[in-house]
Amino acid sequence: MENELEVNEIEVNEDAHTTEEEAALLQQLGDEQDFDPSTADIKAADNSLALAQGAASVMAVLGVSEQLLKQFGHKDFAFDSSQAENVASTTAPLFVKYGGELPPWLAQYKEEFSFVVAAGALGFSSFQQIRMLKVSDAAKDVTPSEDESDAVTNE
Repeated sequence: MENELEVNEIEVNEDAHTTEEEAALLQQLGDEQDFDPSTADIKAADNSLALAQGAASVMAVLGVSEQLLKQFGHKDFAFDSSQAENVASTTAPLFVKYGGELPPWLAQYKEEFSFVVAAGALGFSSFQQIRMLKVSDAAKDVTPSEDESDAVTNE
């Protein structure tokens, strides 16, 4: 019974709020407008466009990578198209998330990555060139020159 008295003693404050007070409160919270369902379709379209652009960017990067592998690896090398598309579709949200840029924690090392790629490409192409020159030199040693072959046939 004691609890009932306490509950009864609590007054319920049901003040009526005016529309001006509600508008002032909403103004303090921000100038955000009410939800408009038509904007949801626009946002979804923008998101799907951004994802498509992200996937296209990834496919371009994969295309450049494939060309480098053809140049330095083997001329007949090619990525599997379904795997490349899978990588592009799963990587596209990262491009959207970071606005097509590297993540902030990785962006500070962009110059270092560029250097490693450039120096690695130069080093690898130099290695390939030396290897081809050695193969060419070895072929010259095995193949007799025309003068030598003429001398052998005249004897």
